[in-house]
Amino acid sequence: MTSDPSGADADADASTGVDATDLAGTAAASGTDRRELVREALTMALYVSLSLLAVLLAMPVAAQDNRWQAGLIVLATALGLVLAHHIAFRLSTRLVNGGLLTPESIHALKAQALGGLPVAVIAALPVFVLGEEPGETVSELILLAFVALVGYRSARFTSGKARSFLYVCGLVAVVAAVLLVKFVAGH
Repeated sequence: MTSDPSGADADADASTGVDATDLAGTAAASGTDRRELVREALTMALYVSLSLLAVLLAMPVAAQDNRWQAGLIVLATALGLVLAHHIAFRLSTRLVNGGLLTPESIHALKAQALGGLPVAVIAALPVFVLGEEPGETVSELILLAFVALVGYRSARFTSGKARSFLYVCGLVAVVAAVLLVKFVAGH
């Protein structure tokens, strides 16, 4: 421990009794909390992307272009996914925390909304702008590209470029197989 010229302890604040090591621990927890919030936002963005991709793949193509109705369906579906998760998270958090929503839970809910809401808007925009059929295809490609980029980046932490690329190719192949089934079924 060091002392300042007044003789007070430099590691402790006499007025609050806060130890410098407590502050360091809080700072480290803050970094962890930030990572957790980023993970919550990214998880929600991926969840909405994959779920919405499945919905778009299952939507039948209409005989005539109704971009407003289709765009609203895409937007409402994505917002419904975010809202359903929000409700489920609140219920499970209250169950685990004795009926309380902790500050950490509220921060996680905000991060999840920040992850899911942009995906909803980005997926609906091409349908509103380009029309139903081409817009849905563009939305599917955007959602797939986002999932593939995150998949590639996450694989790069433990694998080389070639193996990460193969991982993403496998992911895209699965989605392509679903698209093929959709095409053959006439959806």
